Amino acid sequence: MKKYGYLATLALTAMLAACGSQDGGSSSNQSAESSKAEVQSTVEEKIVTDQLGREVTVPGKIDRVVTGGILPYFSTWYVATNSTKEIVGMHPNSYNAAKNSILAKISPDVLKAETSFIQNGEVNMEELMKVNPQLYVEISTNEDSINKISEAGIPVVAVKAIDAAAAEPLATFNSWLTLTSQITGTTDRADRFLDEGKKVQSELNTKLKDVATQDKPRAMILHMHNDKSITVGGKNFFGNQWLNATGAVDVAENDVQGKKEVNMEQIYAWNPDIIYITNFTETQPEDLLKNKVDGQDWSQVKAVQEGKVYKIPLGIYRWFPPSGDAPLMLKWLAQKNHPTLFNYKIEDEIKAYYKDFYEFDVSDEEVHSILNPSSDAAKY
Repeated sequence: MKKYGYLATLALTAMLAACGSQDGGSSSNQSAESSKAEVQSTVEEKIVTDQLGREVTVPGKIDRVVTGGILPYFSTWYVATNSTKEIVGMHPNSYNAAKNSILAKISPDVLKAETSFIQNGEVNMEELMKVNPQLYVEISTNEDSINKISEAGIPVVAVKAIDAAAAEPLATFNSWLTLTSQITGTTDRADRFLDEGKKVQSELNTKLKDVATQDKPRAMILHMHNDKSITVGGKNFFGNQWLNATGAVDVAENDVQGKKEVNMEQIYAWNPDIIYITNFTETQPEDLLKNKVDGQDWSQVKAVQEGKVYKIPLGIYRWFPPSGDAPLMLKWLAQKNHPTLFNYKIEDEIKAYYKDFYEFDVSDEEVHSILNPSSDAAKY
């Protein structure tokens, strides 16, 4: 009955709003209507505009959030609010990343989240109702879940991921943070992160502006990989923007849109100077460096011959997609691409960042685990 009562309240609110818009009203009311503000608040609830342009009515105070196919979102919530106790449910693949991340130590409440509402890759409504969410956050492309959950009376906010990747990871994360701030009413932490990201990118741009294209390393993002399949990232995907922002040339930029399965002949043709391996695959650098993969001869690739194969770190979330560690990802990549130009110690950068933004003293051992993530974190 609670769900139907909540729906009745929303319906009444909508009716009152409709009446207000039809009323002759004052010029100030008309101005407010035409401005289409992102957030409209009442005492008990507010209306936010999600990333599909949908107006969604959410409670004014939210204590129970469930995150679905937008896998990194739980960490965005933490960045915006300094808390994960409100995350009462998350996708199993998000949970796996959380369990293997430093966030589990910083905010252990994240490990209390339920995962059973996702079964065979889909939302089980009976299990979801047991979690009793006040808000469900879903990837914008999953229309079936958005509609199904909304029809059950649970507010659903849609967040873009792949569609937003054509911009850049930092901008994408900033958009998530801005939306979360509108939902929660917390802006201080979000503003600090936005400012830091801009500051780091500006510092990188200043040092990289005089680097000629021929002096930039030719790099490749190995997105998914096993002995039967090689999937790389290219243009309009996060990796392409990371590489461009940190002074590298993406070898797949002209041949791959998004991500694509390729063969070893294509890898040989590209012959990258550096290979970066994401956290979405169990493959580790030594698998390529020691030529351990059956049916694939990586020894012919320049990056392997020169030992420049790196696993992308995992901090409060995987560093490849947008995350609160995005400024660190920029610094880490820039140093790998141009070690003489960026001569800071990345371990010190991580410690300072975590102390400043997460108010957490990360140990040497924890820094090592961030920079050398386990294959166990790769479940996707």
